[in-house]
Amino acid sequence: MPWCFFQPKNLRQPQEGQRRYTTHKMTGKRIAYVIFLLLVGLFSIFYNVYFTMNFFFAVLLLPFLLLFIAWLSLRRVEVKVSAVPALTKKGEDIEIKFEAYNRSDIPITHLEICYTYCNEISNRRKKDKIILSVDKNSSSYAVLNLKSEHCGNIKISVYRIKCYDILSIGYVSRKCPDWLMVSVMPNLHPIAGDIIRKTADMEMDDESVHYLEYKPGNDPSEIFGVRDYKEGDRPNQIHWKLSRKNQKLIMKEYSQPLRDKALFFMDFKGEEEGEKKLLQLDSYIEAAMSVSEGILKKGHQHRLVWYDWVEKQYVEKDIIDNNSSNEAQTALLSASFYTRKEEEKEVYELEDEAGRNVIYLTNEVSEDKILKLQKSGMHHLYIIYINDLQKLPLKSKTMDFLKKSMIDCYPIDINNIKETIFKLGVIA
Repeated sequence: MPWCFFQPKNLRQPQEGQRRYTTHKMTGKRIAYVIFLLLVGLFSIFYNVYFTMNFFFAVLLLPFLLLFIAWLSLRRVEVKVSAVPALTKKGEDIEIKFEAYNRSDIPITHLEICYTYCNEISNRRKKDKIILSVDKNSSSYAVLNLKSEHCGNIKISVYRIKCYDILSIGYVSRKCPDWLMVSVMPNLHPIAGDIIRKTADMEMDDESVHYLEYKPGNDPSEIFGVRDYKEGDRPNQIHWKLSRKNQKLIMKEYSQPLRDKALFFMDFKGEEEGEKKLLQLDSYIEAAMSVSEGILKKGHQHRLVWYDWVEKQYVEKDIIDNNSSNEAQTALLSASFYTRKEEEKEVYELEDEAGRNVIYLTNEVSEDKILKLQKSGMHHLYIIYINDLQKLPLKSKTMDFLKKSMIDCYPIDINNIKETIFKLGVIA
């Protein structure tokens, strides 16, 4: 399991070796029962009396009676799966709890919970099972430790439960459609510079009602916070009401409005599958959300746009604060933008985006695509090229085209993603 693995934490949960032992033990019981049934049959033939024949039929019908009792118990069994927390980051532990409730008056010595798990990006589904014993009118649980080395939505589904009879000779089963989703968020990396440099000192949008949450500014219409007086503070920043109450000077810190609007357009294609696909998507989502968070901290409100290959339409997410940024990250984890089989069914219209900066994140720099994005009236177009720069650097012809078009291009190396993201806005 390269992208995630489970580790049992509850001692009642059998590990792989114990599970094989349990399977062999059940097989041994079945063989022992068949041998015992044959011996009783031979005994009833050699000693053809009323008692031996009744005893043979009793042994023969015993498994069916036990299966009927197990069926009665299974009807009143509920299984629930939960996760704490349901949102985590790569490499962090998360507890998956499988809990069985036996609401019957018959104890269950062997309850098998069958489940599947998969990362929705790779869609590689794997099956496993856990074994529990549940007393009558009681509950029992097993806790597994989940850790994913790749971001994405991990779906854990309980698809069937099996209840074995008290001798573990046979079992009855039924479907149990319970499931949960665990979101593994990407690791975000800081950016040293400001990608959107040319509009960093633009006049603020007076109609904007959104303010930067990370640092104070100079807008007196909204208070960012309060603090003690420091030498050099202006008198008009004094919070007179709090100063009189605390018998010392308390200063107001004003808020910083989000400056200019930007369009953050994502275009990513690839041919890899399985583990390589997860590695590529990890780098791409980390880069996209790191850049998004970085420009938001610089005061640039923006809109994330990508093409959904399943819905055949563009998805738009406005990023104005932490909450909207988290929502966009969650949406990206299940985005269907990974294919080379066909082109977009429509072209994203930029007419309504006139006057914005456009950031274009891609692993393929196409001159035709750039010409479509480079509309008149935009402040500037910025290219962020993400790939394995040792194997697939930008071609000299493409670099010349970008220089002639006066387009800033920032490279991100997927083999050194943290350092190259940090240099964005500093080294072009």
